Amino acid sequence: MIETLTKIPSDIKQSDRIIYLKPFQDDFIFSKARYPALVSSWGTGKTMSLIEKIRLHCEDNPGALVMFCRKEYTDLKDSSVKDWNENVPYAQVGSDRDAKFSNGSIVMFRHFYELRGNNLNNMNLSAFGMEQGEEADSDEHFFRLQGRLRRKGFPHFGAVIANTNGHNWIYNVWKMKKDKDYPLFEANSFEMEGIIPDDTLKSWKKLKDLKPTVYNRFVLNSWEESDTQDLIIHPEWVRRAINKPIFMNPLEIRRVVSIDVARYGDDKTVFYALENNKVMAMEYIDKKNTMETVGRVQIFAEKYLPTQNYAVDEIGVGAGVVDRLGELGKNVIPINGAKRGETVPEGCYNRRAEIYSYGAEMFESGNVSILPEDIKLHEQLSWAKYKEIKSNGVFQVEPKEDIKKRFGESPDFADAYLNGLWALTQVVPLSQVIRNRSDSYVHPRFLKHARI
Repeated sequence: MIETLTKIPSDIKQSDRIIYLKPFQDDFIFSKARYPALVSSWGTGKTMSLIEKIRLHCEDNPGALVMFCRKEYTDLKDSSVKDWNENVPYAQVGSDRDAKFSNGSIVMFRHFYELRGNNLNNMNLSAFGMEQGEEADSDEHFFRLQGRLRRKGFPHFGAVIANTNGHNWIYNVWKMKKDKDYPLFEANSFEMEGIIPDDTLKSWKKLKDLKPTVYNRFVLNSWEESDTQDLIIHPEWVRRAINKPIFMNPLEIRRVVSIDVARYGDDKTVFYALENNKVMAMEYIDKKNTMETVGRVQIFAEKYLPTQNYAVDEIGVGAGVVDRLGELGKNVIPINGAKRGETVPEGCYNRRAEIYSYGAEMFESGNVSILPEDIKLHEQLSWAKYKEIKSNGVFQVEPKEDIKKRFGESPDFADAYLNGLWALTQVVPLSQVIRNRSDSYVHPRFLKHARI
């Protein structure tokens, strides 16, 4: 909420109305940085601040073209457009969802679905604003809009306003990045005392005991709380697993190379080398034919983790990779996420549910270690949600295709890794392989060089 004068003096134009700003609002609105973000709690005037920043840009730069976007059309129409019309009455949003200024500047109100495909290809923006940025499942739309900031002769910015939502894409880009081009402005609800009604603040304070997670996130602006009730793997579990030291008994080492084979043109074929529950290496390639994929994964294994064990998603084009690796004498663990029956544990709808359930158990207990630079994996591990939990306790994971529709990309990294983590339970330890090959004693220090 930005406090404004209730009555504008007759000698002041509507466009020059007086607005009283809090310091964090002033810093955000007048920031000259290219990508400022205002992440703050209830009642801190985020939407009004974004509207004011865009309004000033349009007033000061005749002919400006700005995109004002939000995830859902209904929220855009019922909330964002309404707020704009109330605060900028001389440039109302028309039936075409454009707000037009008398100096030729235009603000287009669009939702995320309209930003997909080729809809942005011929658009040269001077600025964009993203409202409720935490509603975006990934940074895809933000970075696509960045590529359209190229209207000649104009200053450019891409501004985001949001509530905190755990360690999401906004946390990674602004809170962790510490880049001068990405300044972060924050505030909690108590910084608005004197503006927010006292009875409202008192009711919010009661949430501290009634709903502590809501209180921490929406009143105190905590980044440690998030909407994760439907997620299978919690983002905090993922964060704890980054570069986590794991003790490995040299006599119980298990190794596997996991492959998620690309099914669609824009998907990636992803390789993971795992030793016990630790990622040793990761690599991805664009979609290749079966023979080239098999050749590349063997080179990958030879370089990072010599082993005979390969876990491969056999659905679709992965079947060819399974067959070829088998012909080459490799120990292939075919993974069919849709598989049901006696081999799938009670409580899991299919193999995919079993694999995600096992992965969640390993992450929650802290028994995994992932690479710090594998950002895609960090993000994708927390994408999947429970699709259905039946009354008898059987749970199902939403399909890969549904996740792709929601995030704009396939969870190839998460699937490849989780398949490999589960596949480790299906291979014998290195010490047993050595005993099967020879009755001779093998010193543990030589085990790391053995092919298993």
